[in-house]
Amino acid sequence: MKRICILLSMLPVGLIAQDYTEIQTGMKNFYYGAADAADMDGDGKLDIVINGAIDSDSDGNVDSSFNEVYKNNGTSLVPYANLGVNATHLGDIKFMDFNNDGLLDIISTGLSYNDVVNYKHYRFRNTGTGFLKEADLAGKIYGSLETFDFNNDGKIDYALNGTQYVEGAGFINNLDFYENTGTGFNLTKGWLPGTQNGSFKFVDLNNDHLLDLVILGVADGDTPVGKVYINQAGTLTLTQDFMSITGGKMDFADFNADGYQDIVVTGQDTSYSGFLAVLMNDGTGHLNIQQINVDEIADSSVMTGDVNNDGYYDFIVYGNDENNDAVVKTFLYHPLNHNFTESIPTGLHALGGPGFVNLLDFDNDHRLDVLLSGFDWADPGMPSLTKIFKNTSTEVNMKPAPPAVLNVIKTGNRFNFSWSGASDDKTPVNALRYEIKVGSTPGAGNIAKYIVTTPSWFLDLDPSIQKVYWSVRSIDASKVFSDASAQNTLGTRDMTIDNLVSMYPNPASEKVFIKGDKVSGVEIYSIDGRKQNVVLNNDQSVNISHLTKGAYVVKLKIKNEIIIRKLMVK
Repeated sequence: MKRICILLSMLPVGLIAQDYTEIQTGMKNFYYGAADAADMDGDGKLDIVINGAIDSDSDGNVDSSFNEVYKNNGTSLVPYANLGVNATHLGDIKFMDFNNDGLLDIISTGLSYNDVVNYKHYRFRNTGTGFLKEADLAGKIYGSLETFDFNNDGKIDYALNGTQYVEGAGFINNLDFYENTGTGFNLTKGWLPGTQNGSFKFVDLNNDHLLDLVILGVADGDTPVGKVYINQAGTLTLTQDFMSITGGKMDFADFNADGYQDIVVTGQDTSYSGFLAVLMNDGTGHLNIQQINVDEIADSSVMTGDVNNDGYYDFIVYGNDENNDAVVKTFLYHPLNHNFTESIPTGLHALGGPGFVNLLDFDNDHRLDVLLSGFDWADPGMPSLTKIFKNTSTEVNMKPAPPAVLNVIKTGNRFNFSWSGASDDKTPVNALRYEIKVGSTPGAGNIAKYIVTTPSWFLDLDPSIQKVYWSVRSIDASKVFSDASAQNTLGTRDMTIDNLVSMYPNPASEKVFIKGDKVSGVEIYSIDGRKQNVVLNNDQSVNISHLTKGAYVVKLKIKNEIIIRKLMVK
C-alpha cells in the first residue's frame, strides 16, 4: 500500500496553541480506563461514565475495579451512580439507549479485580433515578465496544472486540455481534475475526446508508492487521488490507469536507514504533494512507473534533513518547493546503497511556473541552489521574441551522428520509453530521434516535408502523447541535392527500396555483436550502416572479400534513 506523507505546517506554535484550564470535579482517579460522554437524561448537558480501576485505600496500589457515572450540573461533574461491585477495567464502556425509552443505558466490558479469571460484560438500564444491572455476561479485555444500528431498524445494536478465554480453545480474538431485537439481544459469536489491543469503528464509508467496518490490532496467531469491510446488502465483505498494526486507536471525521468520512489512526507498527496516519476516503470507501511524520507516541488514544473552532475537524492524541514521557498533542487541519499543524496545548496536565482522551463541549459554550485520564509519569509515584479541562479560547462559534426541507418516502416497510437546507457559520455543509429522531407520536423518539453522517437515511420498520413523526438536528465539527427542525410526518393519510394535490403550471415564471384540498401554508426553498419570501394568496396562488431561474422545493401544509413538491422557475 502506497503511503503519502503529510508535511506538518511550520507555523509558530504560539500562534496556534490551544489554552485550557482545569475544572475541579468529584471524579476519582482511574487506572486503565475508558470513558464515554453523552446526555443521559435529556437535560442538554453532557454526562460522563468511566470504566477503570482505582486505589481504594490510597496506599499507592490500584486494587479495585470501579465504574461510575458523573452528572454534569453545568459547572462541574458530580458522582451520580456507581455501577456496583462487579465493575471492569482494561476494557470499554458506552452509553446507549437499548430500549428506546429516551434514557441512555450503559454497556461495559473488561476485567474485574473481583474475578480475574473471568472477563465480564454488563448491561445497565437507566431507570431515571439510577442504573439497574440487567445482564451479566462473558466479556473481553484489551479491546473495545461500539454501538450502532447495523440493520437500519431503529434499534441500537453493539459489538465487542478483544480477547476472550474459551474453554478448550484458549485465548481467542473475535468480534462478537449483539443484535437488538427490541426485547433483548441475539448474539453472533465470532461474527468476524477480532483483534487484541486494537480498535474498530462502524461508519458509512461510501454513503450508501449501510454501515461499513474498519478494524485494526493483533488478530489470532499474533498477526497484526488493519482491514476495511464494506457492507454489501447486510454482509460485511473484506475489501482492503490497509496495513499491519500491532495495536492502536482510531476515530473518524470528514477532514477535507468532501462528504466522505476519513479515519485517523494512532498506534504501533510491526516494528513497535509509534505510528500516526490519516486514512483519506476516496469516495468509494477505499482508504489512502497519509502518514504523519511526528515523534513517537505509544500507548496512545485519539479523538476527532474542531479543536480551534475554524469549522474543520482536527484531532487530539495523547500517550507516551520514546522516552516514556507523557505527551498530549493536537493536529489542526488546514483546508487550503490539506495538511495538519502539530501543536502542544497549554494548560493540560501531561498524562500518558494507557488511559483515554475525550473531546466534549462540557459547558455548552460551543468550544471543545478535554477529558483526560492516564499516568503522571513525571511523578515518582506514577499515579494515574483523571481530569477535565475547559477550553479558554474566545473564538466565537454559532450553533448550526437545522435542515429546512424534510422529505420522507415510504416504499413497503422502508422509510427513506432526506433533508436539506442545514448550514453553519464555519463548518462546511458537507462535513455536518445529523441526529435523526423518529417516533410513533409527535415529539417522540421511540422508533429511532441516533447520529448519521449523511443528509439522508433509511429505516426498515415493522409492517405495523404506517405513520412516523420525525425531525433532524444538525451537528457541526465542534459537536454543537442545532435546534430541531420542524417536525415532518408521513402516513396513509399523506398518500391520499398527496394524490389529490397538484401545482400548476410547472415550470412557471409568474405565478403558480395549488389545486386540491385547502392549503394553510406555503414555503419555498432554493436547492441550497435558502427560504424564499413568498405569500399564499386567497385563490391558493403564489407569486414567483421575483425568483431567479432554477429548481426549488415547495412545502405545502394541508390538514396538518406536509406535502413536498419540486418547482421549476423559468
